[in-house]
Amino acid sequence: MGKPYSVCLVGHSGSGKTALAEAILKAANAQEAVFDRSPEEKNRGITIDLALGVCLWQDRKLTVLVSPGLGEFVEEIHKGLDVADLAVLVVNAEKPVEVVTEQAWEIVRNVYRRPALVFVNMMDKPLADPQKVLHDLKNSLPAKFVPLYFPIRENAVLNGLVDLLSAEKGLPPLAQDLRASLIEEVAAFDDVLLEKFLGEEEVGREDVVKALRAGVASGELVPIIFGSATANVGITELLNWATILAPELQNGGETKVRCFNLALDPYLGRLTYVRVLSGEIKEGDTLYDLATRNKVQLRDIYGFAGTKMEKVGRASAGEIVALGKIEGVSLGATLSVNPEAASLPPIPFPKPVFIRAVAPKSQADEEKMSTVLRDFVSTKATLTYTRDPVTKEGLVSGMGDIHLDVLAERLRNRYGVEVTYRLPKVPYRETIRKSSIASYRHKKQTGGRGQFGEVHLRIEPLPRGAGFEFADETKGGVIPQEFIPGVEKGVRDAMEEGFLAGFPMVDIKAAVFYGMYHEVDSSELSFRIAARQAFKLAVEKADPTLLEPIMLLTVTTPETFTGDIISDLNGRRGRILGMESEGGRTRIRAEVPLAEILSYALDLKSMTQGRATFQMEFLRYDYVPAALQERVLAQLRTATHGS
Repeated sequence: MGKPYSVCLVGHSGSGKTALAEAILKAANAQEAVFDRSPEEKNRGITIDLALGVCLWQDRKLTVLVSPGLGEFVEEIHKGLDVADLAVLVVNAEKPVEVVTEQAWEIVRNVYRRPALVFVNMMDKPLADPQKVLHDLKNSLPAKFVPLYFPIRENAVLNGLVDLLSAEKGLPPLAQDLRASLIEEVAAFDDVLLEKFLGEEEVGREDVVKALRAGVASGELVPIIFGSATANVGITELLNWATILAPELQNGGETKVRCFNLALDPYLGRLTYVRVLSGEIKEGDTLYDLATRNKVQLRDIYGFAGTKMEKVGRASAGEIVALGKIEGVSLGATLSVNPEAASLPPIPFPKPVFIRAVAPKSQADEEKMSTVLRDFVSTKATLTYTRDPVTKEGLVSGMGDIHLDVLAERLRNRYGVEVTYRLPKVPYRETIRKSSIASYRHKKQTGGRGQFGEVHLRIEPLPRGAGFEFADETKGGVIPQEFIPGVEKGVRDAMEEGFLAGFPMVDIKAAVFYGMYHEVDSSELSFRIAARQAFKLAVEKADPTLLEPIMLLTVTTPETFTGDIISDLNGRRGRILGMESEGGRTRIRAEVPLAEILSYALDLKSMTQGRATFQMEFLRYDYVPAALQERVLAQLRTATHGS
């Protein structure tokens, strides 16, 4: 039996990837070939999670990976391509180049550099136009596209395919032109074929196939196969060429596997999907997680017959299987029999960019919500759940509104937990602009031992990011040393409470330089209370101000939208740091306040018809402009008090 290999189907939603995957499995006589099984996928009629099925073709085991076609589920495209030998870009014959067509092609070409071919699906649709498809592909996507077959259509009915590698005689004129163009492009990758072509000698099929393999392996040539998954046209041709063009995995060296996907199965629990890169694995083996050096004991190994999962007990190089009952292995981990082996680079997932505060509809579900959310997001790279230490809100981050809507649907369907989303609060900080001095005497006598402590403080601003400094500058024992920790605690208490709007204060130095105590009534608590009040009095005179988080925003967009995006960012108090153009796309870097981009994922999608993407990361805290501060404080007070 030949070595196993895998292909990943990518493309825009509605291009028929799932139908194609099912047609492939049926053509290979797989007993079960049903994808998109989850309630959320059935409800929406789309692929949400990376799906896979396995079949046998020409004595080689083939794993077909199907990725979603909505940009918000881009994580699944990365997972599939990370372990695929060959990418198949599936396009709709009536609308060949759509948003995710472009995005997926960018990932195929520039992130994973996978050899690829194109399957033009739905050629049986009324508006399918093969020449327009070729024109759009060649003018929209960077590559040399070469059709291997051309569809035969009469009165908008798909009757079959013409093989362009067959003898030139008898081909229709358009097919003859395409054949000549194909051989000319392919000849550049084989000297023997090039000589025959230039000498106008007869070119054999084997010569073309050999050169085509070289061109596809280099990433420069991309073959095109026309067909229809539902009409079962082009499926056999696709399978044959995938088998020819997929590079064979070299099965040498010690056992190593890549963990490319995690899932929670309602019956089997947590599953870790892996591809065996070299060697073989079997139940009972001990591998090492090369990131943590922890031992990983292999228990249950599940393979696939079609889309049906079954226990197999072992797997060899090139195969994709699921491992059951494994904890602590993260997405993208490399496992090896040798703890000192070199780990593969991490999968370059994008970071989540759409943040919403999340809360259960029923307070009784608070604890359950947190538990199931943490469990679920542990299987995803582009979903996170955290609790903001400043605002105390639970925050869910994803790639967009649909992404989070699906998450809410799954929490309801699988765990019975209903959640609501809202815009998150901005985690402002507070600081001071000036130095000041203040003192406070705390004195309380209620019978018995009283409380007494007097603290004189000086506070001054520190550079951004410096945090907090405390200094004891007292002399002569005016405050006994055992009470100084109480002074520092009091200052920290007041900083945590904030002054303007209840946000923590940062970047301040506080020095206690004088004070008074009472031999009987003084205590650490007395000085803690006095310091807290003294600090508040000092802040009032030190020009207190709000600080806001500033994010580094990187937007990647087709050049046609560059002007609109820059104009929009300027309107969001953004500062453009630079721009780079490459291959018809522009990368814009800008600093923007977080308060201005809480819904940027939705706004950018609307502004660019979904063709631009962005990433953001925290940069620093900076002053809220004075002209804006009063309005922000008024909004914060209204949100807090409801008036």
